[in-house]
Amino acid sequence: MNLQSVVSLNKLPLHILVERLDSGHFIASVSELADCVAEAENREDAIASLQEKIKARLANIEILTIEVANNPWTDFIGMFEGDEEFAELAEELRTERELNINGAA
Repeated sequence: MNLQSVVSLNKLPLHILVERLDSGHFIASVSELADCVAEAENREDAIASLQEKIKARLANIEILTIEVANNPWTDFIGMFEGDEEFAELAEELRTERELNINGAA
């Protein structure tokens, strides 16, 4: 197993979800950190409270990444290269979905 440690948490990107409740309160949460949630009367306070919880949560945390060898999805890369019929079908799908060659709408 090839584990790699994240050296710095200074630039760890996290996604903050902010939701307004029917009561008018706001809930801020981080999808990457389970149970990292803050509720407040306004959006700014919810975010500020959540930021403090994130700092406390990350203070004693270690983040490791694992590299997966022999990823089964890579077995399919390039399998239709040079296949004229597949190229035509792919172009028809892009046209139907109004996508450009890069996949952007």
